[in-house]
Amino acid sequence: MTEPTPTKVVPLVIGITDGYNFMNVADPDNPTRLSLDLSERCVIVFRLSDTLVANGWTFQSLPFEVRNDYGINFSSYFWVPNVVGDEIYPYTQFKVIYECARMGIYDYSLFMTDSHGQSIDLDPKIENGTGRIP
Repeated sequence: MTEPTPTKVVPLVIGITDGYNFMNVADPDNPTRLSLDLSERCVIVFRLSDTLVANGWTFQSLPFEVRNDYGINFSSYFWVPNVVGDEIYPYTQFKVIYECARMGIYDYSLFMTDSHGQSIDLDPKIENGTGRIP
């Protein structure tokens, strides 16, 4: 990649609200659905909430996959240290660069492991400018 790293950062903090809904808890007082603002090139930071980390959750070794992108819009992921309190928790935060090279609605998957060692995957959609008819 010859472009500089984008300055726009889009945080996605995976948390559970109401006991069973996966939401973006970047603002804990105002959780939102797992959607992303992809109106321009950006760095997407995926992180597990402090609550999930404290309960033993991690991302799987392959934490992220986008179907039908073929490496055009989304870079490979790279792990970022996640510090909660004084401790570093590996495999709980990673970044992806979004290139904004091709319009579309993409299905992506997040792969996690819960506190019991069970594999969990989420499959939200990403939309980058095509518009949806409700």
